[in-house]
Amino acid sequence: MSTSDLLLPETLLWSWRKVRRCYQGADSMFDQAELAAFELNLENELESIRSDFALGQWSTKPIRLVPQPKKPNKEGLPRLRQYFEVPVRDQVAWTAVATVLGPEIDRLMPAWSYGNRLYRAAWYEEETSEGRGSKLNIGPYRHAGGHLYRHFKHSWPLYRRHISLTARKMVGSIDLAELDEGDRRALDQDEGLAYLDGSYWSGKKPKHDTIYALSFDLMKFYPNIRHSAIMRGFEILLNDSPDKNFFFKLLEDMLRFEVDESGLTEEMGKVVEPSLEPGPFSGIPTGLFVGGLLANIAMLPLDLKVEELLRREREIAHFRFVDDHEILSYDFKTAVEWINKYRKLLKEFEIGVEVEPEKYSPPALKWLIHSELLDDFTLGDRPLERGDELVNLVAKVAEVNGRKPTELMTRTLGQVSMLAATDFDLLTDAGRNQRLEQLEWLLLANIPEQEIRGDTRMAFAAAKIASLTPALFKPNEELLKAHRQLQELLHKQVGTDRQRRVSTAKDTRELRKRIKKLEKGEQREWDDLRARHFGLLFEAFISHPDKTRLFIRLIDYCRSTGHDGFKRITDWMGAHKADEFRLLKSYLGAMGLQVLSRHILTASVALGQRDLLHRERACAREFLNNVVKAKLDEFVPLSPDRSPALHRFQLLPKRTLTAALVLGAFEVESVTIAPVLGLAAAMRKRAARILGGSSTLADLQSADGVSIGIWYHWLLSITRAWTTDPPTYWPQIQQAHDINDSYDWISLRRYPADFPVRGWDRLSEEPGMLKQDDAGWLIEAARAAPQRFQLLSAENSLVAMVRHKIDAVENGLSLRDWVSFTQQLHPADPRRSEWTALEISRQILGRFADVDGPDPDAIDRLQPENVLIPNAWRNLGSAALQNDITWESWQKLVRTPENKVTLTKLEIEDYRYRELLGEGDGRWAWARRLRPVGQLLWGTLRGSFQLPSAWNIRGQERDLIGAVAWDLERLPISSFTLSILEACLLPRSVETAFLEQRPDLFGNQRRKSADDTEFDRQIYDTEDFTLMIKEAQATLAQNQMTVLNHQPRQLIPVQLHTASRLVGAAAPLDEELQ
Repeated sequence: MSTSDLLLPETLLWSWRKVRRCYQGADSMFDQAELAAFELNLENELESIRSDFALGQWSTKPIRLVPQPKKPNKEGLPRLRQYFEVPVRDQVAWTAVATVLGPEIDRLMPAWSYGNRLYRAAWYEEETSEGRGSKLNIGPYRHAGGHLYRHFKHSWPLYRRHISLTARKMVGSIDLAELDEGDRRALDQDEGLAYLDGSYWSGKKPKHDTIYALSFDLMKFYPNIRHSAIMRGFEILLNDSPDKNFFFKLLEDMLRFEVDESGLTEEMGKVVEPSLEPGPFSGIPTGLFVGGLLANIAMLPLDLKVEELLRREREIAHFRFVDDHEILSYDFKTAVEWINKYRKLLKEFEIGVEVEPEKYSPPALKWLIHSELLDDFTLGDRPLERGDELVNLVAKVAEVNGRKPTELMTRTLGQVSMLAATDFDLLTDAGRNQRLEQLEWLLLANIPEQEIRGDTRMAFAAAKIASLTPALFKPNEELLKAHRQLQELLHKQVGTDRQRRVSTAKDTRELRKRIKKLEKGEQREWDDLRARHFGLLFEAFISHPDKTRLFIRLIDYCRSTGHDGFKRITDWMGAHKADEFRLLKSYLGAMGLQVLSRHILTASVALGQRDLLHRERACAREFLNNVVKAKLDEFVPLSPDRSPALHRFQLLPKRTLTAALVLGAFEVESVTIAPVLGLAAAMRKRAARILGGSSTLADLQSADGVSIGIWYHWLLSITRAWTTDPPTYWPQIQQAHDINDSYDWISLRRYPADFPVRGWDRLSEEPGMLKQDDAGWLIEAARAAPQRFQLLSAENSLVAMVRHKIDAVENGLSLRDWVSFTQQLHPADPRRSEWTALEISRQILGRFADVDGPDPDAIDRLQPENVLIPNAWRNLGSAALQNDITWESWQKLVRTPENKVTLTKLEIEDYRYRELLGEGDGRWAWARRLRPVGQLLWGTLRGSFQLPSAWNIRGQERDLIGAVAWDLERLPISSFTLSILEACLLPRSVETAFLEQRPDLFGNQRRKSADDTEFDRQIYDTEDFTLMIKEAQATLAQNQMTVLNHQPRQLIPVQLHTASRLVGAAAPLDEELQ
């Protein structure tokens, strides 16, 4: 919790991952091009933030108002609430501050505060060592996974379950037999909640088990929280910090928000609630991802005071979820007095917020707490009762049977949890239909919102229906049988006499007619199923058009099933373009284009993915055909010649839709699996109508001013396509890049083997554009274009070094050439084995342990070009060994002193093979230095040093490490080698090393968090690393055998806990909905 924590490269990288995950899960409008540009330029962007932090200063950019739908008013008319588009750079900076200061602040929050709590590792031990039942473990705050907050399913359901359990506890002991699994686990997950301790309740047990439940909300919570309240919350943590002044100055700068209302019509700006003016913004802007944490920090002094009063008086149970409050008490008047006391505390602590009179439960509670409203004759709902009669009336409504608190029960939550945890692929047809009926009930039933918000429940059900429907497709068995018969007949026709061919031809014609009829029937059943389920989703949407996520699910459904639901959607849009829903319609239409844009890209790529089912590709094809035919002008006016003035939030998705159509057309055109004739042309035609001319890449760039490199990166970041080699249409994309545009220049680095002539020309003019650790990238580009490389001036030290490396005649093979050689060998050849890959790594490490070996700092310069494999490994020394290689002879050869792996002068520096280094003690620095050795081992095992293409763009090599995780799960290697690679390459290993060195970053200064590193294999130094490799080799050796003709074979040993972890059998709490 210091300045140095904030300046760590890992802090900024973790923060970026959290921000990116927030955007991926957002159901709000944001600038897709801005996000893609930030990611494309990640190295410079993060360094820029770090530089400003180092100076202790920050300058925020204006936040743009993008009104969002909110719950209709009492008359059922739509309303819009404040929401802001916060610049990506400010989002990352704020998240970095939250990463450093958040864990220790979150740890101070009372157990009865549930909303927007920071992410912590949590898991169940299904059986403890003492033989007891499952035990919940709460680990440290974790960052590398990219989670900012605990998942909603680990906060709101827990909040509701704890309220229900507390009610039971207030009237006696809790009978575990009466609880479902979710309640039992919630009881275990109390994290110090005093209400569930029997000694908390000092009052007498009530007669007839009656208690009282009241609830209230805070009015316009985020917009009204004062910045001074946020600073006072930070003071609790920072008052004793030596960096107090630094953080206070930085926080004051970061809280200077300026509102930009431009890009909105006057009407749209006026209807936003609460209203605001351009200029300084004094609250927390909704749309700031860390806004929830800032609200909790502002409330912290008050929460701590409330905690003190609760423990002293022991008459009230108070629960808070963001701005929702629930009160339980034995006595009704005591509960009312407590709410009045809380209102006074809100003023005393100057939070800036007040209790909302219209959000009490029971609703009539407002007449008791705001008694002055009884004299307001303009209020038509004033009660006739007064005094004790009114008190008794409200108290009666607030009564709850504590032993069976049906008003507080969590049955719907339990059903949602069960459905979320169900693997539908494992269910029978009857089981799927039953679950589908439950989902339909959740989608359409009128369920009170105390237990779970309506939009959350419906969006969950809609998402499940959208994902389940494709799995409900059942191939017609008669049709499959007919296809088999047809193939048999066609096979019989070959080589038979003319008479038999005529006979089988007749049978073939009849069979084809039958197949066509069966296909129509199958398609009709599939169409009916899709239409029925879409109708359910659409019914839910038109009942709640303010629920944005329901609208998004409609489009998601069309994408996942290929159903053409656009006519019903556009008809609704057209019907409301001029009525009281017009502003809501304008927002939903823009949101629809934003979602459509991403789906167009994924569908276009899906057409060419060979690992997809035929049905999945068919759904993608149908979706794209439906999109190009849909009346998308009803979403947002698209034609430039007749478009009315558009809000900025409409212009942004309009341009992303155009980019998606243009780029998607390239993808569709490149498909070789069942190509779709005319689709690419139709997509370009649609884009041309939007652009008002043609739809070339040049037209796209000139129309919106966004670099083609940014749009291409956006395509790849959305689809995760083309991770190594360029697509066939890359020459056209590359040609559209502007060599002098900074983003396009970065983008051109993606494929060094295809670096364009224009790029070489610019390097000839400005060789300083490459850094010294770009040598690995440059040598790949030079080998692909040697003549262009020779034109670079050798006066540049980088160019001279790469040229020397290429021209050098080495006494051995580079590791890169060795791997290329081994790929030509038989898979069972020991030279291609896992054991040999480990031996190479062991010998490399051994060089650093030698007395005359290189300095440990040279580990950072390990790269395949800098490692030499002896020629004897390829030639095997003797003819006898070449003809009869065995495990024993191979191991003897590679371990003779004259045949050991050597290192060159380590000239080639390669940023793609190392982490960013900084100050730190040996263990901490060593954790960062594991990556070069691990990456060499990874490349040797996979038989290729071709890195993910994104890593050729500086900064991406740090962020896209997920590509490594995906590959590791598919490598045919032993569990022991896998654990070595995970320790070297996955972000968690560096994070775990930091956990010991900087516990404050993880809220673990007191070392009280449960240990979540049981399966993490930490490597502490070269000696430990070498020992681990030897253990892995020894295990492999025990499973080596010789078969016929002395041929060597290797069995792959796998530990069961590793296998189960890979297939998700031991899913952590994060992956469950409890």
